[in-house]
Amino acid sequence: MRIDLAGWSSRGLRTPDIEIDLLDGNGEPAKVALIQMPNGTGKTTTLELIKATLSNEAASWTPDQVRRLRRRLDTRAEGQFIVKLLVNGRPLTFELTLDFENGTARYRTTNVGSGGIVTGWAPSPEVHQFLSPEFLRLFIFDGEFADELFDPKKAEADRAIDALCQLYLLGEVSQFAEDEWDRRSKDSGPKTDSGLQRYLNEQMTLTKRRDELQKMDSHASREIGIHAKEIADLEAKINQRLASMKSTQAEHASALTALGEAERDLLAATSAAMTAIRMPLAMNAAFGSSLVELKENLDLLRLPENTSAQFFEELINESECICGRDMTPGARHEIIIRSKRYLDADESGTINALKSDIDKFTASQGEDAPNEKLAVQLRALGVARRAQHKSEQLVRTLKQQLIDEGDEQLKAWEAALDEHKGKHAEFRAVIDSIASEGHPDDKTIFSLKLIERKLKEVSAKIAEITETVTLRKQTDILKDILARAAAIARGQIRDELVVEANQRIKGILINDPLEISKIDRSLRLADQEGASVGQTLSVGYTFLMSVLNRGNNNFPLVVDSPANPIDGDVRENIAALIPSLCTQFVGFTINTERPGFVLPLEKAAGTVKYLTMFRKTEGTARLLPGLPATGVVQTDSAVLVEDRDYFMSFGLKDEQEA
Repeated sequence: MRIDLAGWSSRGLRTPDIEIDLLDGNGEPAKVALIQMPNGTGKTTTLELIKATLSNEAASWTPDQVRRLRRRLDTRAEGQFIVKLLVNGRPLTFELTLDFENGTARYRTTNVGSGGIVTGWAPSPEVHQFLSPEFLRLFIFDGEFADELFDPKKAEADRAIDALCQLYLLGEVSQFAEDEWDRRSKDSGPKTDSGLQRYLNEQMTLTKRRDELQKMDSHASREIGIHAKEIADLEAKINQRLASMKSTQAEHASALTALGEAERDLLAATSAAMTAIRMPLAMNAAFGSSLVELKENLDLLRLPENTSAQFFEELINESECICGRDMTPGARHEIIIRSKRYLDADESGTINALKSDIDKFTASQGEDAPNEKLAVQLRALGVARRAQHKSEQLVRTLKQQLIDEGDEQLKAWEAALDEHKGKHAEFRAVIDSIASEGHPDDKTIFSLKLIERKLKEVSAKIAEITETVTLRKQTDILKDILARAAAIARGQIRDELVVEANQRIKGILINDPLEISKIDRSLRLADQEGASVGQTLSVGYTFLMSVLNRGNNNFPLVVDSPANPIDGDVRENIAALIPSLCTQFVGFTINTERPGFVLPLEKAAGTVKYLTMFRKTEGTARLLPGLPATGVVQTDSAVLVEDRDYFMSFGLKDEQEA
């Protein structure tokens, strides 16, 4: 299956009222389309609305979430966002209408050949599976998702493999088997009066809670992405304001440099301390001394060779023991019994390995003990944290200086930033709670793992009572086979992707010796804990493109700021690679991304559809006389220009003021 993004349109929302057409002159999706949108034009909101329109996500939005997308000072009661797809060349359109008065969202779907216009979100079954929020974020890609690919708590790398290589189908078969057992156990009726109904009620309650937690987790993940993007945008605006004011320019540049160095030092110190803490030897000196004492005692023990058994057999046939006493039947019996207490060769090898490991991990003569090394690393961590705090304090002082001088815009940005950071922390706490192990005595369960454990226990009780134990066992065997099949397939795909992605990384990060060591839920880099923003995005691109390139289905790759944090040489290498790894690439850019990225991308793709859009404001009125004679669309709120030369000449000064 091939899915292409044909375009979208917006009306009455925070995004400008405009229609974007991504088809070329032949009516085919442009291989590469770049949409240049200055900061503040609504890139983040546009991407959010594309995802919501394609996924039916807005159906579960709260009234506040709906009204948040209403344009300021706009009196219209409704806003509408339309996304047009081509599925194997056939049109599929989704319309999302937001009712601001009632705080509700509704959908319409237009599927040519399948009933025309249908009320609600109604894609065909073969398309439905590819339009879930979890799947969409794989090809509607941003820096936040790139970071999550490296987060072991998120397991996003495995999810990407499962989704794009369709391993999730094994999970669906497993769930079908579970549902079938559930139906059969209920239909069989109670065979005893052992409280079947109580267990059925408990199963229903646990299942309902599991669904609630999964929805909470999904909602929190989306909100974290939204707030993280807002935080990044606000921090960029604040830093730009501080860097542009003469009174703070020099100090701000120095403070940012110091903050960057402090954060790198803090990351390195944290990584070193966490590595040391994993060793019990580092936590308390008593561990080390006890292990050394154990080894010394093991050294005193003389363990027999494999020939020991023969020695005992020959001994009991002698008339006298080696101690000189007569060999009586009782003595022979005791020797046979006690000889088994000696260690055989396998046990000898285990103990020798234990002694070797004790030598390896305890301090040698003249070396610092692990607990002393940890103390040094913790002191370094404290120094790095204080340096970071000091640098952050200086940046806050500079902000406050401008606010005290009457900079109301900066004050508003700071207030909004604090609010988004608070919300981000709240939703992060929700996700961490859901991912925790939980405690069996919790009255209100917030752990999915605990829910699953309890459901397994309840299912076993129901099987016992309803005399469907055999069916329960067969269901468990089938589920185990499916889980093992998925694990084996995932492991093989992981290994192949590591090799494939590393080959591409070598061609992209030529000056940066970086490689993926393994994929274990998340991407793990060789010989380093973290990576810079540019490295993260580059490796994330490479991994995701490698996965996209494996499947039998083709999807568009839609990226927000595809080259912004990436160095020049790396930009060129990624740009040259993109057209070969996806059937359609749509990039939301700003003009600072043009150098080193656009021309190599154009050369690799052959042709590029160039679009430039900016809002109509008092500040951008001066841009209107300079518009080209053709390729221009104007609405009450925005201007859209399809022109390569205009795209290339849209200047930094224009963008800042737009």
